[in-house]
Amino acid sequence: MGYDIYIQGGDGKLLAGDENSFRFGYFRMPQVVALMEHFGMVVERPLPSAPALSAYGLTEQDFKSGAQPAQATINRIAEYRAAHQAVMDTAESAPTGIPTYKLRYNDGFLTTAAEIRAALAAYDAHPQADLGEVLLDDSRWLRWTAFLRRAQMHCGFRIY
Repeated sequence: MGYDIYIQGGDGKLLAGDENSFRFGYFRMPQVVALMEHFGMVVERPLPSAPALSAYGLTEQDFKSGAQPAQATINRIAEYRAAHQAVMDTAESAPTGIPTYKLRYNDGFLTTAAEIRAALAAYDAHPQADLGEVLLDDSRWLRWTAFLRRAQMHCGFRIY
């Protein structure tokens, strides 16, 4: 178990190649988030609510493989999926960092390029920025910040 992080391209698809992915173990990510908090790279925001299946007249049974739903149900499933994706893609118009929930959950929230840019600006301006690797006691910190710099040149990243 852990956090598999993938850069998203402009077409909404995850980019291929090792340089476009990063991984933190389940117990390491909270330490990374704490260090990012130290550097002012993250902001606390409430976890957005996913739409309720019942709001679309759906149940879990409607998503079971092998089901042959009616066209009206297929349409409601599509509407639900679009609403769910909108929650997963939620972003502020003027971000001041990465919302912590996007790092704490591996559900596929989009961390946008703008959120990453704001986080890196805070990090680069911090007087202890050169101590990240020492404070985390992990050589991956420099690779993580390099990964963030790469992700900001695309459309951000998603964690699974």
